[in-house]
Amino acid sequence: MAIAMEGSAVMPRVTSRSWTADQINLLCALVERGVSPARASVVLKRPRLAVQSKARAIGKPFADARVVRMARLTRETDERKAIEAREAKIVQY
Repeated sequence: MAIAMEGSAVMPRVTSRSWTADQINLLCALVERGVSPARASVVLKRPRLAVQSKARAIGKPFADARVVRMARLTRETDERKAIEAREAKIVQY
């Protein structure tokens, strides 16, 4: 379906591109590495929703953003505590 505006040329809208086997393999690898859908969409040069839908369709959905955020914040807190403990040991000597 083409949408024409006054005084402009009619341009057909590209609505789908086939996924190659290489792109699907790359998508699987990105999902397994824990990459976000936004980052995967940049790598694959496809819309974020298309990337999320394809991952779900092949049985490898992206992790829930809330779970990923909670894990990242927990990891950052643990790392911060480790750094503070290390700095406290250095100050004691």
